[in-house]
Amino acid sequence: THALLDRAIAAQFRFDEDTALVAVQHMLDQTVDLFETIAGMGLSRQNMFALGKVYSNSCVVIKTLRSRGVTVVDSTMPEPGKFDQYFEQDCKRLWKVAAEALARRRIKRVLVLDDGGFCITTVPPELLKRYSMCGVEQTSLGMFLFEEKPPPFAVISWARAAVKLEIGGPLFSQCLIERLNTGFRERKVFQRQQLGVIGLGSIGRAMANLAAREGKRVLYYDPRKDLTICPILRRHITPVESLEELMMRCDCVIGCSGRNPFKHNWPLNHKPGIRLLSGSGGDQEFGPIINDLKTKPGFHIDENTWDLSSERGPSGPIQIAYLGYPYNFVSRAPEAVPTRIVQLETGGLLAALIQARMYLQLCEEGLARNSGIHRVSPGAQSFVYEEWLRAMRALKLDLIKLFGYDRAMLSAAQYEAWFAKNSEPHPGCQDLPVRTLEEEMNQLFCRECNQTRSRRAVG
Repeated sequence: THALLDRAIAAQFRFDEDTALVAVQHMLDQTVDLFETIAGMGLSRQNMFALGKVYSNSCVVIKTLRSRGVTVVDSTMPEPGKFDQYFEQDCKRLWKVAAEALARRRIKRVLVLDDGGFCITTVPPELLKRYSMCGVEQTSLGMFLFEEKPPPFAVISWARAAVKLEIGGPLFSQCLIERLNTGFRERKVFQRQQLGVIGLGSIGRAMANLAAREGKRVLYYDPRKDLTICPILRRHITPVESLEELMMRCDCVIGCSGRNPFKHNWPLNHKPGIRLLSGSGGDQEFGPIINDLKTKPGFHIDENTWDLSSERGPSGPIQIAYLGYPYNFVSRAPEAVPTRIVQLETGGLLAALIQARMYLQLCEEGLARNSGIHRVSPGAQSFVYEEWLRAMRALKLDLIKLFGYDRAMLSAAQYEAWFAKNSEPHPGCQDLPVRTLEEEMNQLFCRECNQTRSRRAVG
């Protein structure tokens, strides 16, 4: 983030005092760093409005942000299995608070930083008329929501950036495996060899790869017909034909789909005593199971761990860890992933916000339409990745050994063309405003020492 700030200052880039930020973010240390850097680029803290998620909120972080002038709206504790419904209402409340405050200020535009899509899709119509808006979405869950509810303004998709998908996934998966190994050591649940993974996207692939390296037998279920798996990983994991087969054969199942795989697909037979954990967001991975079990006698929630259990599953005992919320946040500490490592994600969000602000400038000048989903500039991604890589080398971290990266992939990521090829969506040949914006972003983040590298507009 400091490197991005230095580059922005050198290029005289500013968010400006007439810009506001409305954000859904995990209330963790990295969010303090992100907001402080945004403030350093000229966006007033008094014009920042944020909402956390009840499963990842750090009271220390919320207190820190409020003491610096950021408005943080309180999160509602939802009923088990009902996170989305409650959180959508929280987002509407966030907009109400922001609207009342901004009405008294000279604000021209609003940047919306979202985690899950609800903040973008719940913007009140009157605010869309009053302000120019552009969004940044950081999760696949949000992108899935946009398939059902298209966003009312342009969105920069950090969620489908090559850095997020190919480099970021293993970071979160490695920390999740550490938490599983630590949290389940006494119960020896995760030490069992038969592990199931639902969804082989970015997180699912990384989970399967890291678990297989530890000697665990990994089964996976993913209904996609066009699923591509690298040959090395394919040799160590086994597909199954259905969710039920996965549930019947595995002691522990990790949901990594980002969707709602059990919707219209429950009840199912399962292994007695099966333990379910989420590597996704919210509680939608196991929502239908939770909502079914809580209607039966003997449903229990541990007050300390938030683990829920029932003896009345379709095939006997069943356990769901941490209320079905992503297990990475189970410690509820200011860090879920070490801040120095998750700087890859924080830096990517900051770069995407810079791009969103520049996109609004094009719209205000009549050079672009404020609509559609757009990828994060390959040049900006390359800059963020190189800065992160330099920091990891300074920490003497063996990335391949620790996170299970493919050596060939890291080698390919030396070139800007790799980021263009592996980021979505790809701009069309006629999409001149988007290409112009990417060229401006590439210029903002290019390095004098990289003159020999290709700076072609690729896509």
